Amino acid sequence: MPFGGPLPADVLFCSFHTPDDYYAQSAQNLRRSLDRLGIAHEIAEVPKAPGEEWLEICRKKIPFLYSVCESNPKRKIFWIDVDCDIDYLPDFVSGFSADIIGFQRGFGHPMRIGYANSARFWEPCFWGINTTAAARNYIRDARAACETMTMRATDDFFFEEAWRKNADQLTFQMIPSSMLLGRADLPDSGRRPFFYFGSSGNVATFKGLAAQHSRSTAAARALSGGAKPKSVALQAARRLQGALPRRVAVPLRRLSDSIGLTEYLSPTMPASRELSQRSIYNLVHEARSGNREAVEARIADISSRRLLGKTDRVVIGAAMAFLDHVTSGTGAPLPLLWWDKPYPGNYGDWLSPLILQAHAGRPVRFQRHDEIGAGPHLMAVGSIGRFAQKSSILVGTGFSRADTEIAPDATYISLRGPHSAQLVAEAGGPRVERFGDPAAILPRLIPLERPQATNGRLALVRHFAHRKLSLRLPEQVDELSVLLSRRADIESLIGTLLQYDAVLTSAMHVYITCHAYGIPVGLITFEGFEDAVAGDRIKYRDYAAGVGLPERLPQTVGLDLRHRALTDLVEHDRISEAAMDDIESALTEAVAAYDRAARPLMQ
Repeated sequence: MPFGGPLPADVLFCSFHTPDDYYAQSAQNLRRSLDRLGIAHEIAEVPKAPGEEWLEICRKKIPFLYSVCESNPKRKIFWIDVDCDIDYLPDFVSGFSADIIGFQRGFGHPMRIGYANSARFWEPCFWGINTTAAARNYIRDARAACETMTMRATDDFFFEEAWRKNADQLTFQMIPSSMLLGRADLPDSGRRPFFYFGSSGNVATFKGLAAQHSRSTAAARALSGGAKPKSVALQAARRLQGALPRRVAVPLRRLSDSIGLTEYLSPTMPASRELSQRSIYNLVHEARSGNREAVEARIADISSRRLLGKTDRVVIGAAMAFLDHVTSGTGAPLPLLWWDKPYPGNYGDWLSPLILQAHAGRPVRFQRHDEIGAGPHLMAVGSIGRFAQKSSILVGTGFSRADTEIAPDATYISLRGPHSAQLVAEAGGPRVERFGDPAAILPRLIPLERPQATNGRLALVRHFAHRKLSLRLPEQVDELSVLLSRRADIESLIGTLLQYDAVLTSAMHVYITCHAYGIPVGLITFEGFEDAVAGDRIKYRDYAAGVGLPERLPQTVGLDLRHRALTDLVEHDRISEAAMDDIESALTEAVAAYDRAARPLMQ
């Protein structure tokens, strides 16, 4: 049975917790889950002395686990952090035959296994210890390290010490990272994810205070793959982006945009890189240029040398989406600036070329945001107003924050809403009085109907910035991915949304799509991750005012939605036909404005 059969009697789960409310409640939840599954467990409360720190409490894990192993020499012992949980226990986990089983550190991918990517090997929140002599020697050595080594360190430091001593004698089994429950990327292996990762936030607080293992020089070289200095600099720049005060971050954003560094600082694709950066660039460059023959030749070459992996398919999907737009329609291509990352593309950003191409019936060519001296070009869907320059023609575009850079001499046909218009006026630009996000006219371009009887379920669509969160969903909720770019995939997603009773989403353009088609929808964000989506929330107010709907900000929900009254989050707003008329008119005028601006260059 792929989802687990009868549990062996020789399996025992163990954990401990302090009396703090968070951990005590987590322990209660974990006991309830394990009892429901019929899994034997030993979950103990440990005292917390006044002033005792998290580091010292974590260090108690090893003697506790050692004592459980000693008391149960014929049982497989699974440690699970008390704020983690399982939905079921797969056969391949409960029946493991190796000495040790667990997740790789950071729930890593097998292609990035070991010390080249982390100074420690195991993810310590969940792992199993077998009854073999080698496995029990390992735990005995971890206890000895904990008792004899005096530095300030958490349990995983001493587990790592014991692992390094015993690794050449241990057999081990890795649990696939796809078994992590509640991530947006669902596996296609036929195995349902089972493990829920919880985090109290103490790791980040104490990380700099605890002793850490360091990578070896060889491992560091392996990590970088002989990385060029530019690669190291880009990694450092990415880390700096979210850590600077506004007075520093704003000019740095301007500099990054002006010299083309933003292109490299932005996530392109999942971290599991099967294609080199040069291969990605060449494939995407040919696709943006409309060179279908070259794109197909490159894809054929990749396919001839290996099976296409997930990352291959992601990049190929983006390339084909570029080709879709630059080779569809008739007449002179319309250059359009839109945000194309992360690949294969984000639904909201890729609505821009779809809408312009469908509205104008002409090919749409990708315009880079950092091209120096760019010719006339259009900008439409998205919070990309800060990339505008003198040659830009904006229609329905917005800004994600009030402290952004504004090009006062760009051509503003319309903006997403009056808040964006106020920013333009304050920067010395024209007073814009035409509003509306172009996504509002999707029903006129993709005329799909909502069935009279929907499927009785809710759909959840997260913003791509939330895709790595571990969510717990009720049975009646289905997840749909926002990462797509091809027209057929966009049409399929809209058609699927129409089948549901209602939609919950943290992605603004999914929210707008629901308003356009009359799908009940709730705009949400996730507790502790409210700032994961770029911007200061001006875009939500801007959009609503631009199409004449009530202003609604994202409602914060926890990561466990199983016991939340989700229908209470849903509203029944719909964009008016009059608002759609205004947006269509603005699009027509913007295309005409581009043709006038480009005409002298054609002669």
